Amino acid sequence: MANVKIIAAVDLHHREADACVVREAIMLAQSHDAGVELVFVIPDQQNTYVQAYIPDDMRDQVETDARKDLADYAAGFDWKSVSCTTEVLRGVVYEKLIEHADKLSARFIVIGANRPSVKDLFIGPNAARVSRFASCCVLVVRPE
Repeated sequence: MANVKIIAAVDLHHREADACVVREAIMLAQSHDAGVELVFVIPDQQNTYVQAYIPDDMRDQVETDARKDLADYAAGFDWKSVSCTTEVLRGVVYEKLIEHADKLSARFIVIGANRPSVKDLFIGPNAARVSRFASCCVLVVRPE
């Protein structure tokens, strides 16, 4: 398998809706002889008043739990001989996805879109920003 990477951006709070993101990433990886990295970004609240009151050990536990949950989520898919890795990041979702894609020299980012609404102009704010600013191709997947 080549060193080509495809990032599948998932939200562990919306596992069922994001299953279509993972399935699309697997199909894309098969056609490009690539591996998939399943990525979950823990939204960081560092610029909020509340952040100062969250103990460091609690922040660490959230990340540990997210890594386990992401690995368990990944195990539930038929990867069809596509290699899969997982990564949990922390920060502003679209910024971290773009930075990570650049770091990996990813060929694609596969991300889900929100249900259509006029407020978001038919695409979620993170998907819109990733597709606008990423240096690689972005596939925006609608929930099934």
